[in-house]
Amino acid sequence: MVRQKARRKGIPCPAEAARPPRYLVHNPGSVQTQILAGCHAITRKHPDWIRLGLTNSLYGGAFNSRLVMNIREDKGYTYSPRSSVYPQRQHGYFSVSAAVRNDVVAASLTEIFYELDKLRSLPVPDAELADAQNYLTGVFSMGLATQEGLLSQFSTVELNELPADYLETYRGKIRAITPADLMATARKYFDSANMQIVVVGDRAQIESQAALFGDLTIFDNQGNQL
Repeated sequence: MVRQKARRKGIPCPAEAARPPRYLVHNPGSVQTQILAGCHAITRKHPDWIRLGLTNSLYGGAFNSRLVMNIREDKGYTYSPRSSVYPQRQHGYFSVSAAVRNDVVAASLTEIFYELDKLRSLPVPDAELADAQNYLTGVFSMGLATQEGLLSQFSTVELNELPADYLETYRGKIRAITPADLMATARKYFDSANMQIVVVGDRAQIESQAALFGDLTIFDNQGNQL
């Protein structure tokens, strides 16, 4: 297959703010708070993409991930915390989200950043790494088991201009990732010091908690700054 590469105008990656912004969106009477935090990441074409995918799976991208075990299973702050890496065409981003009780906004943010920094600081145990590798390679294999799934994978390769052997080598590359690779990847892309934070909830109940993480810019739920 001969790929026809369309000409695309390059868009510079957005600059990092001198101080990562913290936004509060006031939603009067909200019985819970939606937390979203994120930072710049990479596209699928980047050589670190597979390592970042596994690192994210360990952090919050799988149901048995560290973030889920911490703020859902252990502490009961939320039902469905999640992290994801979004590979846009030219620039990607990493995000963490959770809908939490109003009284645990500060506690949830503390644990979100604790788990990020733990991956940046300590090697992942071999057994935990093996479980994450088995999960990702298993999901990948299941995705190839149907014609629809196989077509989806071919489309991913083509649309993202990935190497022709991407599907054949993916599982081997996952298996080759080491604890040192994971820690280096977390340090490079889980940029906890520069993550933007958005919280959406009742201002009276959450403002003092959110303010612990930096100066707030506050909007109403129609997008007007207060």
